[in-house]
Amino acid sequence: MRRNIARTVSGVAIVAGLVAACGSEGENGAAGTSGANGTASSAAAAPSSGDGAPASSGADAAQAGGEAAQKVTAAIQQALQQSPIAFTTESAELSEKSKAALGEVAKAMQGNDVKIMVATHAGYPDAEKSKALSEKRAEAITTALEGAGVAKDRVKTEATGNEKAQGDKALDTQITVAE
Repeated sequence: MRRNIARTVSGVAIVAGLVAACGSEGENGAAGTSGANGTASSAAAAPSSGDGAPASSGADAAQAGGEAAQKVTAAIQQALQQSPIAFTTESAELSEKSKAALGEVAKAMQGNDVKIMVATHAGYPDAEKSKALSEKRAEAITTALEGAGVAKDRVKTEATGNEKAQGDKALDTQITVAE
């Protein structure tokens, strides 16, 4: 029970940090928010045609991308609070609760181009065995998201094996909005 509470609290802290890092624009829209890939197009601020009508600014696109990223981040946070994506020892099998949580994430990703990062781990002392299981876990999550309508190219994976987490922490999965 304590482990689940600790996972939830750490997951909330990670997502809150991501939301803060994404930032939100003030009422005048002057904050320097950039698009999902972290860059703004300088061409977007130039007129789009010879008739002198200004093109929509890069800030408009960035604001829309930022709002979508915040929506997806909130959905990830809520889904992981209800059912953290965790695996049992020596397994890459997703539980029905985990699949449902991934379905909620997929719903939030509909109608936008936000990409997510999925970090999986495995805690074997043997680095090769850990890496292989971590990759299977990442594949299981990607497959579940694809089945829920998310294009494979919108899901980045980081299968770390035993490099970043060992023991019980290696059973947890982190999902964040990718930059």
